[in-house]
Amino acid sequence: MSPLSALLPKSLVARIYALYSAALLFFVGGGLSLFYQYQFAQQLETAQQSATMLIEVTAQTIADSAVIGDYDTIRRTLEKSTLRSQFAAATFIDISGGRLHSESRTPPEARAPAWLEARVAEHLYEVNRVISAGGRDYGVLRLAFDVDMIAGSLWVLFRNALLLTALGLSGGLLMIWFPLKRWLGPLGRVRQLGGDELASDTEGLTELPLEFRPMFDVLRQTATRLQHELATREKALVSLRQVLADLQALPANPDTPGDNDIEGMTAAIGRLVAEREAGRLALEQARDAAEAANRAKSDFLANMSHEIRTPMNGILGMTELALQTPLSAEQRDYLQIVSSSADALLTIINDILDFSKIEAGKLRIESIPFDLPGLLEEALPAIAVKAREKRLTLKWGLAADVPQVIAGDPVRVRQVLLNLLSNAVKFTEKGEVELQVRREPGVPGMADTLCFSVRDTGIGIAPDAQRHIFEAFSQADNSTTRRFGGTGLGLSLSSPLVALMEGEIRLHSEPGRGSTFCFTLPCRPADAVRPPAARPTPGATATAGGLPVLLVEDNRINQRLACKLLEGRGYRVTLAENGQLALDALAHASFAVVLMDMQMPVMDGLEATRRIRAREAASGLARTPIVAMTANAMQGDRERCLAAGMDDYLSKPINADELFRQLERWAQARPAA
Repeated sequence: MSPLSALLPKSLVARIYALYSAALLFFVGGGLSLFYQYQFAQQLETAQQSATMLIEVTAQTIADSAVIGDYDTIRRTLEKSTLRSQFAAATFIDISGGRLHSESRTPPEARAPAWLEARVAEHLYEVNRVISAGGRDYGVLRLAFDVDMIAGSLWVLFRNALLLTALGLSGGLLMIWFPLKRWLGPLGRVRQLGGDELASDTEGLTELPLEFRPMFDVLRQTATRLQHELATREKALVSLRQVLADLQALPANPDTPGDNDIEGMTAAIGRLVAEREAGRLALEQARDAAEAANRAKSDFLANMSHEIRTPMNGILGMTELALQTPLSAEQRDYLQIVSSSADALLTIINDILDFSKIEAGKLRIESIPFDLPGLLEEALPAIAVKAREKRLTLKWGLAADVPQVIAGDPVRVRQVLLNLLSNAVKFTEKGEVELQVRREPGVPGMADTLCFSVRDTGIGIAPDAQRHIFEAFSQADNSTTRRFGGTGLGLSLSSPLVALMEGEIRLHSEPGRGSTFCFTLPCRPADAVRPPAARPTPGATATAGGLPVLLVEDNRINQRLACKLLEGRGYRVTLAENGQLALDALAHASFAVVLMDMQMPVMDGLEATRRIRAREAASGLARTPIVAMTANAMQGDRERCLAAGMDDYLSKPINADELFRQLERWAQARPAA
């Protein structure tokens, strides 16, 4: 549950009241802020206009007096200009440097806060006017504003406005509280009603708002049906007790039973058989309902996987293309953040899908030869980047007796290692994270084991939290989740994955000193694996030589992304928006490779592939390589694609390097036309 959800009130009345209060506070506060800005600007504008008018009038008097040298009149004029005005001081500086100064400060009605005085002072400036007559300068008139008085008058205005706003806000909140309690109060009363009262209290239901009446009417009908069902079951219980009593009342000597006893036994047996048959039917219905719910869950997960991966393909692909264009440093940083966030979201989606597969018992573990040091070298750079960001030391080592090539599931081994290493880096503020792989002797008669140990110097885990650390959606405590984030699925996935690979996972931790997670796998040395094909060098020029590729895709964004990638690599792309258009395109042209989506309108990818293969078989045409490129990434989707006649499978979001490797592989394998 998010922190915002935890802060929400529990009752509907309180939630509506809180929403109204927040909205009212927002608009009232906004209005008060606008009022403050307007009055501030208006006050300053008024002061400036007053200064302009006053200095025009005063300057003329002082100019006339300066011509005849009447400095007494000038002094009196200066004193009058500052008396009970917005000016604190007035100064006349004659041409020879003599000064006549008058200062008069009017005490403000209320002392303004220092921040308001400082802001007023920032926007006001002294007013200067050159005193001249007959083309001759006699001096300068300078007026200085009384900042304390101006700020004080503003403060009085703002304080009164704030007081009135507080009173209005309080009145508004009180005015809405009582109608809410009156209008929505019946909801609380209905909630407290028992089953009998809910079924009979129709008058209370009429007081509910119209939006809630259908729901509570359904509840009332449900309560009535439950009462009827309970009464029926009570009658059945009475009948069962009667059957038991009848069975116990049969005569001890079966040689001389009475007619009534035989009839009673027949009736009892008939009732028991009927009730057991009803129970059997109910169990079958419950089983069918559970199986239907399980199928619905699987269908839902498959649809969600497809619908989420389709836009994720556009986000990741377009971000990658944008990063390859000329960008400013700020733009590149923003796009890298988008790419990193999308990768993190995709990881969470994959974790949730894996968790669902494990829950349903549908996750399959492979056993193929793979290069263990190579797997570590591929997995660790991503962790090293995170470690460098936190200035942590990342160490790893492989014991000399560990075989280079072992049999197992490299994808799941890599997934468990990344989960443990990511957690170690995430929960470590300083120090180091270390991965060690060693070989341990097995028990007599059993194979040796490989022990993967991930040690950190992080916050550690309390002993009481260690008992449930491998449970789903669990972390040491809620504060850890708020501080470090995460879904809590990493360890809950790692534990069953290790168990499926015939290993076990262990934990040793001390709060404040760090943690060590170890998991073991059977050590099964295998023959050397073929080295993987060289990956395309980033930024390399197109090498496809104009090979024709048929792209069968209905999503506009994915069409644009795939075309951009393929054309940038040098392929000639022909676009078909559904399976029927793909059949038409293949009837008129030959293609090196077909990239086929699964879910499309008119004709899906599976049906289109079956028809393509049937046409090739009937006409004796060469087999065109078809690679599935789809957002269907659930268990069994790959197998369905291959069974339909496709040659390979790529799941969305598409990795450009993997896409190009598949294209080069199948384009080279296809016979020349």
